[in-house]
Amino acid sequence: MKLKNLFYFLLALPLVFAACEPTEEPTPEQKEPKLTLTSNSEINFAAEGGEGTITYTLENAVEGTELTATCEAEWITDITVTEAITFTVAANEETTEREAKVVVAYGELTFEVAVKQVGKNEAPKTPVFELTSADTMEFTQEQQIGTITFKLENPVAGASVTAKANGSWISDINVREADGEIAFVVAANTGAAREAKITATYGMLEFKVTIKQAEYVAPTPVLEITSTPEAFAAEGGEGVLAYVLENAQEGVELQATADVDWITITSAADGIVAFTVAANETEKMRGGIITLTYGEVTATANIEQLFPGYDPNVTYGVFNIIEVRANAISNDTWNLTLFEHDPILGEMYTRLTVKLPKANAQYITDGTYSVADGSIIPNTTEDISSGSYYRYNGNGASIYDAELTISVNKETETAQFEGVFKVAGGEYTFSWDGPVNGFVYQDIDAGITDWDYFYIYSHWDDTKYVVGYSGTIRFDWYLVKLGGKKADPVAAGTYVVSEWESTTTKDYVDVSSTKINGVLLQTGGVVTVTEVTEGLEFTFDVTDVNGTNWKGTYVGPIDPNLYYNPYAN
Repeated sequence: MKLKNLFYFLLALPLVFAACEPTEEPTPEQKEPKLTLTSNSEINFAAEGGEGTITYTLENAVEGTELTATCEAEWITDITVTEAITFTVAANEETTEREAKVVVAYGELTFEVAVKQVGKNEAPKTPVFELTSADTMEFTQEQQIGTITFKLENPVAGASVTAKANGSWISDINVREADGEIAFVVAANTGAAREAKITATYGMLEFKVTIKQAEYVAPTPVLEITSTPEAFAAEGGEGVLAYVLENAQEGVELQATADVDWITITSAADGIVAFTVAANETEKMRGGIITLTYGEVTATANIEQLFPGYDPNVTYGVFNIIEVRANAISNDTWNLTLFEHDPILGEMYTRLTVKLPKANAQYITDGTYSVADGSIIPNTTEDISSGSYYRYNGNGASIYDAELTISVNKETETAQFEGVFKVAGGEYTFSWDGPVNGFVYQDIDAGITDWDYFYIYSHWDDTKYVVGYSGTIRFDWYLVKLGGKKADPVAAGTYVVSEWESTTTKDYVDVSSTKINGVLLQTGGVVTVTEVTEGLEFTFDVTDVNGTNWKGTYVGPIDPNLYYNPYAN
């Protein structure tokens, strides 16, 4: 071999031997040992003695460490350590009781068991085995772990606590005698409500615990729309919205519907709803709602569409109404307030002040109203208490142009309307088909006799504040009885609608506070209260400041529940 080759051969030898060396496996981390007494910490023997057993568990044993059991008493012998610890107790020839301890050790871990023996001719103590937790335990439909607790006193050698259940759905019963506990597992229930018993036994002693589990109730489905398309162009087109469905139920199918005829659902499955939007040939933006229904659960998406020739410099939107309120501010003028909750802008409302062609204190009469013809009054002052107004997320804007077409259905007590309103830089369309809080559908000219409730809202020494409901109509009466006391019932008599005067000598209705549907009364009307067999007869003939005459009669009791409003919710 040439010297040069020999040099390279010797240079490579360390690499060869290094490559042949075995890879060392990492040594697993040694967990801390755990020594647990599983039998009772006290064992009692008769004077005759006998064999005793101590049970235990040892986890994470360490190689080279042994479990030991020792006792200093000479009368305890033959201590043997295997899977259990056994020992022998000699007969007690003395007349006095004696006691010793068996000490079990594993390294630094130890526990002690007291061994007690009665004296010669002395009767052994009677064991006590009692339930200390409830004798009936109730569980929900889910899988759960239960624990029964018990008291064991004066345990005797050769006896141990056992437990069993008469239902297969109760399993993994684990008696922890040293802790006075019985643990068990209740399986998840997929059917009707069920019941079983766990019987715990110690020698001839026993107790029973009733285990009840609720019936299976399918979790409520969760339906959520996760994405919706932007506003459609006037020519329409195809669109999709995405949804997620959790806790689907067998036999239940998802349904998708639209509340307008220009939206057509083409499919709804696998998290996607596909639909088409027809061309918009109107002169204003329009909106529709797609509703997803899964059993009792629903989710909605607002679909909007622009119109031909829209101004790109104007913000267009659909005002999606969730509630409508109305109140008459004069005998021929109403405020119609539309409420919306926008996910971004928050609480919003629009108020249209509508002037009727003819006085009507019940509702806005059918027809089309607009700023152009003077029947919708725009807001032109800093005082926003009247006039049409738009408020969103704490900000406000005056409505300068609006149109409303309305139709009232007295039979169903609903109203249908649609329209548009304009504010600086924005134009919004709206529609509604449902109840209007504040509209009165009864024929008030015939007098009101159909009452839902009469009750005392509050009272003072000489004043009773009485509230009555008849459908959507609310009456707030302040009846002043001169010389009356707070504890007195509503007094019979004639109450004239008038203002307070220092020389007043007659009972009266306080004109400054009494209202019908939020409208104060004029002076001059009369309310008469008469005692009858049914309670009281409450007759009135009054006129509000809008000029509307209200007449009617109530016969029956007046509930004395102070501050109680049966219609608050």
